[in-house]
Amino acid sequence: MSDERDALASQRVARVMRVRERIEHACARAGRQPAEVRLIAVTKYISKEETAKLYELGLREMGENRWQVLREKISADLPVSWHFIGPLQTNKVKEVVRSVSYVHSLDRKKLADALSAEVQKAGVRIRALIQVNVTGEPQKSGVTPDQIDGLLEYVLEQDGIDVAGFMTIGVQGATEYDARATFSRLREIRDRAEARFHVKLPELSMGMSADFEWAIEEGATMVRVGRELTGDGKNLHDSI
Repeated sequence: MSDERDALASQRVARVMRVRERIEHACARAGRQPAEVRLIAVTKYISKEETAKLYELGLREMGENRWQVLREKISADLPVSWHFIGPLQTNKVKEVVRSVSYVHSLDRKKLADALSAEVQKAGVRIRALIQVNVTGEPQKSGVTPDQIDGLLEYVLEQDGIDVAGFMTIGVQGATEYDARATFSRLREIRDRAEARFHVKLPELSMGMSADFEWAIEEGATMVRVGRELTGDGKNLHDSI
């Protein structure tokens, strides 16, 4: 049993080191510094005990896409910055805003209203990313590119919400060319929005296990990596 635990620990260390090295190499190719890219460890398919092991290896920012799972992880009292990365129902906003540093999935005015109301009640602020469905896939959440200005203008007027930037999800199994096109389009959307609204939107949350290196080379400041860190890929649908 001890040998098995040691082997699992070694695998865990190797996975984290490998992801960090890949981030460094992608940054080098793009002429960027690794400090410009934040690694969000997606823990949705591992236990809170395994999540604690990632913390021990130096990971300080973690992401979950369901409140029920996040609530269990928070109970471990790890001093990490939590990111809510999945679709957010308005009836879960009260709990989420008291527990996370970032919401990556702001995609409608009703959700902005709920976030603003709850953070004011709680006496906190929330950093939010507007989720953009760059590829137009009907199964994905997010506003379309032509809806961004209306939502961004509305959210900027809401008390308690700091709009930090944009998030998108690439096409599953996309070629390098298509993945890069998605990520570069989001960067262009961000740049245009900054110029139009005279605001700084520094964060681009894009890139997951299958494509995070391309995302970094196209300007990602946050990459959401699950499978490559946790090693538990059989049920991840190649999505994180």
